Amino acid sequence: MQPSAPRIPLSVGYQSGRTGRVVSLLVLGVILTVACGCVGAFLGTGLNAAAGDGNPAVPALVALLSAALVMLLVGLLVTSIVRAGAWLEGTRLTVVGLTTRSVDLRAARSVSLHAAAVAHTGVSSDGSLVATGAVTRTPVLTVTTDTGTVKLGLRSRESLLIPPPEMYALAAALDTARCPGAPEASAWLRAMAADPRTMLL
Repeated sequence: MQPSAPRIPLSVGYQSGRTGRVVSLLVLGVILTVACGCVGAFLGTGLNAAAGDGNPAVPALVALLSAALVMLLVGLLVTSIVRAGAWLEGTRLTVVGLTTRSVDLRAARSVSLHAAAVAHTGVSSDGSLVATGAVTRTPVLTVTTDTGTVKLGLRSRESLLIPPPEMYALAAALDTARCPGAPEASAWLRAMAADPRTMLL
């Protein structure tokens, strides 16, 4: 029996501080859940007062609904932090977020690699978000097959480019693709692995 290809993890998730982020988010989630539950109860009481002889269960229902929505949002955020990642097994690329998507690069119909510019924001003294002027260029690999499209940003969640060995592994896997864009994407990956400044050209 032919041995399976080794799994090569790609450094696109959180490389450090994942536990701290999850704990902070859970603590914030508890605070927001209680706060939104109280606000929901207050709104429900207001609805009852506006209706005159409203149902006494309305405040509790509105409070529960508000708290449940916050819990759902926090749950999705925690899941995206914990699950975020990607790996390469031979020519099969798998990208994991809230969902898991996998493609065989040999069966790709088209491949593209482009650098997406992401503007950074900061918090001003009055608490509002403002543009800092800093821009990070993130290479995004897009692979389209008969079963769908998979996009892979080649930076970690801490904005670090994936290391050269992973770029070379992706380039070698793309060499098996016989479709438009694959040779160019493979060549660009090798160029970035040799010199990350290539991404800025």
